[in-house]
Amino acid sequence: MKTVIRLTASTILMALIPLTANAQFARDNNAPIDATADDIVNAKGITTLTGQVDVRQGGTRILADKMRIFGGVAGVGGTSTASDISRIEATGNFYYITPEQEVRGNNGVYVQATDTFTVKGDVILLQGENIVTGETLIYNLTTEEARVVGTCKGRRCGSKGRVKILLKNTGGSQS
Repeated sequence: MKTVIRLTASTILMALIPLTANAQFARDNNAPIDATADDIVNAKGITTLTGQVDVRQGGTRILADKMRIFGGVAGVGGTSTASDISRIEATGNFYYITPEQEVRGNNGVYVQATDTFTVKGDVILLQGENIVTGETLIYNLTTEEARVVGTCKGRRCGSKGRVKILLKNTGGSQS
């Protein structure tokens, strides 16, 4: 059974994962994408970066042990662009960091066709002083709906496996 909590863009996840349909990592999609890794291999339309992968665009940063980019990255003399990217898979020690928030998990996947970004495995979302934890975070960039899913449902689970939210800054005035 799964525990689910739905949050819309008007809640604490308003700025969550600002990728566009063109697979840009940052809001400033004109900024160059800078990627470093211990090893980069491009073969048959898939670029694989391994070993302390660090991808940056503007103020946005993605870290992982391994990243596979499907389409969009050409080899020497190629003509592909970021807008040709159909899917990005980042695995192992995944971090998505912007000036507004940080998302951590075991892996993250962006799918251009559905315009979704999914983070799985011990997910932690930090935004300001607010914290959301769960097993899976699914964010639809078109509808701006975020869904956090746990691994257990109901009070019998206690706190283990359920989605947790800690709201420290709700924007209300204090008396």
